[in-house]
Amino acid sequence: MVKISLIPGIKQAQGISLTPQLIQSIKLFELNNIDLEHYLADQILENPFLENKDDSYDENLDPNDETTNNENIAKNDLEVEISQNESPLDDYSNIYDENSSISSNELTNIIEETVAYKKSINENLVEQANLSFSNPIDRIIAYFLIENLESDGYFKSDISEFSISLDIDEGRMQTVLSELKTFQPVGIFSETLKECLYRQLMDMDLMNDPMKYLLENLEELANGNVSKLAKICEVKESEILNMVKIIRRCSPRPINNLETDIIDTSEPDIIVKKDSSDWVVELNENTLPRILVNTGYWEELARKKISKDDKKYLAEKYASGKWLLRAVEQRAATILRVSKEIIKRQNDFLERGLAHMKPMVLKDIAKELDLHESTISRITNSKEISTPRGIFQLKFFFSKAIEGMNGGENISSNVVKNKIKKLIDGEGEKPLSDSRLVSLLKDSGINLARRTVTKYRVTMRIPPSFERKKMKNLNI
Repeated sequence: MVKISLIPGIKQAQGISLTPQLIQSIKLFELNNIDLEHYLADQILENPFLENKDDSYDENLDPNDETTNNENIAKNDLEVEISQNESPLDDYSNIYDENSSISSNELTNIIEETVAYKKSINENLVEQANLSFSNPIDRIIAYFLIENLESDGYFKSDISEFSISLDIDEGRMQTVLSELKTFQPVGIFSETLKECLYRQLMDMDLMNDPMKYLLENLEELANGNVSKLAKICEVKESEILNMVKIIRRCSPRPINNLETDIIDTSEPDIIVKKDSSDWVVELNENTLPRILVNTGYWEELARKKISKDDKKYLAEKYASGKWLLRAVEQRAATILRVSKEIIKRQNDFLERGLAHMKPMVLKDIAKELDLHESTISRITNSKEISTPRGIFQLKFFFSKAIEGMNGGENISSNVVKNKIKKLIDGEGEKPLSDSRLVSLLKDSGINLARRTVTKYRVTMRIPPSFERKKMKNLNI
């Protein structure tokens, strides 16, 4: 018989844990330059030793000032406390705690586990619905409409059909829909581009009569008829151009989550330029926030007689400020390294266009730079890069490899999507079915299953052939 007993003992085991500083550093990778600027502004308010590098600071300190021995002792005490409280970025003894219960074989997943859970847009809308609708029937209608929202945030379904199928008064459903249109993000549940832009401009308090007339004539705007629009809006042509700049500040989609979106109106985080025969990658200095630690202010306070608690507080804040400065510098350096490697691998795309984009996954960059895939993911999911071919999200350059026929070179999925779009754009009066697209792609050396072609077409928001045929018949 096996005897079970409890015997006290000591066991040594390796484990890891994350310090608050490391968690903060990881989260900095997720932020683009604009979000980082807001984050640092909050940190500056909380830390007396941090300030914006663009702000001027005059250290009116007299080097000939005499201090008492007690003041010098106080300063030395503070300096000792700083050295004990600082957490250098490369000091791994501060990053990992040997007493942690986390085992060492979980290291590859530990970074992912530090990020707070992010709610999906559906979950966010359901939460808003729970707060807005007290009547259970209205709440059920809201849930139903949320489930039928398009992935780009538009609502394109027929309310009257829903009213019949659910046996609910159409007016009541319209009332719920009107309330849903007030939810965040601004423009959600819009039914047309005009409505989406209108609501965003109203939210920014930029709507007036000329802008209203402009939105009612978006087709003329797309055709570049500036002079005609000037007459319609009763303004000068130069004012039309200013109004267009304002419209560009709006998002054409309430939810901008396309894999290949060419984004928006904000300034990019990274800039790529051609210099002779080389591509130069640099961070955008216009949007890159800069901070500094005010050492002069620290030295001034160090000469004063202060309590022990105050000394501890100042030591922690000064150490925290210096650590944050190093973390921001490391963030910038890492983003630049990743961007340079991406551009290095996608040189053919910049030189020759989308058809020459190379297949590339996160692991390729992570392996080359000796970084974790999650770090590459964080950087590429939120940063924009300006190239001579347009402004893209860094994640745009990543795509799965599709094997070429007869041992041919692998092709990027983005290239295949572009090929599908071109075939559909040139299909003529008779729309191409997904099966026909498979055949045409095969003729060009791309072997795809029909379901894959369908998936790519849906991703690009291209309707099926029978719907395209109806649109052609209606001259839409």
